[in-house]
Amino acid sequence: MSSRAMPIESKPMSAPRPGWRRHLWHAGLLVALALMWGSSFLMVKISLRDFTPVEALAGRMLIAALFFTAALLIRHKRVERGRKVWLLMAAMGVIGNVTPYLLINWGQTRVETGTAAILMGIVPLVTAMLAQAFVRGERFHLWKAIGIAVGFAGIVVLFGGLQLSGGEGAAWGAAAILLAALGLASGTILADKASDFHSIPVGFGVMWIAALVSVPIWLADSGGALPEQVSWPPVAAVFGLAIFSTALPTLVLIYLVRTAGPTFAGFTNYLVPVIGVVLGITFLNEPLTWNAVVALGLIIGGIVVGQIGGRRGKKA
Repeated sequence: MSSRAMPIESKPMSAPRPGWRRHLWHAGLLVALALMWGSSFLMVKISLRDFTPVEALAGRMLIAALFFTAALLIRHKRVERGRKVWLLMAAMGVIGNVTPYLLINWGQTRVETGTAAILMGIVPLVTAMLAQAFVRGERFHLWKAIGIAVGFAGIVVLFGGLQLSGGEGAAWGAAAILLAALGLASGTILADKASDFHSIPVGFGVMWIAALVSVPIWLADSGGALPEQVSWPPVAAVFGLAIFSTALPTLVLIYLVRTAGPTFAGFTNYLVPVIGVVLGITFLNEPLTWNAVVALGLIIGGIVVGQIGGRRGKKA
């Protein structure tokens, strides 16, 4: 298959007709994507009980690749062909998956789950800035700038009550997660470039490239040795990371970027910190602070201002 875009009717999801129903559909996908990504920090923490960061990464990518293989066969789709699309999928696999997920795994050995989730709040800011340079038709209008600023204020408030512990080790872990945020933002932009292709074949190529890159890293790191004792929660966490935080979000992200734009898709990461904090409170007994409550309002307000206000500004 050449790099020419496939017909719209061949793509997996069909959006409702334009209007409020389509906006509601996009908002629902945004929340679902945020839930899948937001829960990943908790699952990473659980997986690291028995697996090293590299082992967790390799398992995640392999299982996700097998998921897309099954999806490809069930939907009777063909593997993408052409040098351009495979170079794009390679970039998505390495820059948008292997690198950030490995950095997050490593970083979470040094910082808490809530800290990792909060640090990912910079992703929409980076996505919006990258979109100006690499995405045709993306306009950085005033309402979008205000929305991003309000959302970022929520991240600052949420971060204001947090104190990193562990000294230099925690600082390096935080730096790794911030660098991972850059990779995920770049992955959102790359997903926009891939939005003209069917999401399942693209996901198949991306995940197998990511798996083929991850396995040699695992072999170099451990020599192929597996953990001597593994309990079921870390194993379940790796499967959850592969299916609900990698494979399914890839399908949703490609569709959402194609229909709503990369900056809108990047707003999922305003919700991700909130979800990460809530899960930390629920499952790790982290305290609920006033910072989290205030930040939630600011984050949601930023999304509303940036998206709905932006549409009104364009109509005016």
